Amino acid sequence: MNEIYDLVIVGMGFAGYSGAIYAARYGLKTLIIGEVFGGQTVEAHLIGNYPGFEEITGIELMQRVQQQTLKLGVTELYERVEHLEKTISGFTLTLKSRQTIQTKKVLLTIGKTRRKLNVPGEKELYGKGVTYCATCDGYFFKGQEVAVIGGGDSAVTSALFLSGICSKVHILVRGDQLRAEKYWIDKLNSNPKITLHLNTGIERFNGTDHLESVSTTNPDFKTLDIQGAFIEVGHEPNKIFTESIGVATDEQGFIIVDKTQKTSIDGLYAAGDSTNASNKFAQLLTAAAEAAIAVEAMATTN
Repeated sequence: MNEIYDLVIVGMGFAGYSGAIYAARYGLKTLIIGEVFGGQTVEAHLIGNYPGFEEITGIELMQRVQQQTLKLGVTELYERVEHLEKTISGFTLTLKSRQTIQTKKVLLTIGKTRRKLNVPGEKELYGKGVTYCATCDGYFFKGQEVAVIGGGDSAVTSALFLSGICSKVHILVRGDQLRAEKYWIDKLNSNPKITLHLNTGIERFNGTDHLESVSTTNPDFKTLDIQGAFIEVGHEPNKIFTESIGVATDEQGFIIVDKTQKTSIDGLYAAGDSTNASNKFAQLLTAAAEAAIAVEAMATTN
């Protein structure tokens, strides 16, 4: 690929496609690249806080944004970026296939990775009853008893989704209260198939060929017999490129950006969940806004 892009967007989530829409409208020759379409948005069972939609599934919202992007002439490429290098004229991206791409500027929308519990049995039973995505894997547990681990929006919405598939859903929360929006908590409290357990940490996942139970810190039940465990304990910033290219990050690993979403490296911008912008309020609305701000800055400055 000999052509030189004005902008390459790394990451195919909501921030990435939002940025691509603005880039196309500014007349920038744009490529959006990533291994998997949709990022974490496609895993959302229902989204109820994005303006214009009372409720919409994550996959439908992403498909709509993708369709809008492609109609504007943005090029997609499904490939893993292995290396990002600053050059005199811009940047060189090296792909897994060893192909290289040249671009004047880069927008990183690399998001977060799922946080793990790091307890015994978690790694060994992953894919054998332990999972990190209810919408991806929920139907494998139809009619079975399962648990969701976590207390935020993702955990509660996952439990609600699973209640339509599984015979019973336990939601296990390490702290003494849920952290989800009141809207979702009210829905959970009115659902007879979901049982909430507060002050319940996880000590071990038990089983050999498949998950059989989970050991907890709850004195009322040290062991809970379940067939599936969905871990929803938050995320941490994706650190791909941040160390190799030397971009500045904060103590938690979030990419530091200024008011235009520019990083510490000239020509390199970042938006979405991987940055310290918007008070780290990781929402679709803030991700889209940050990407738009970044592209506007790139399009109107040298």
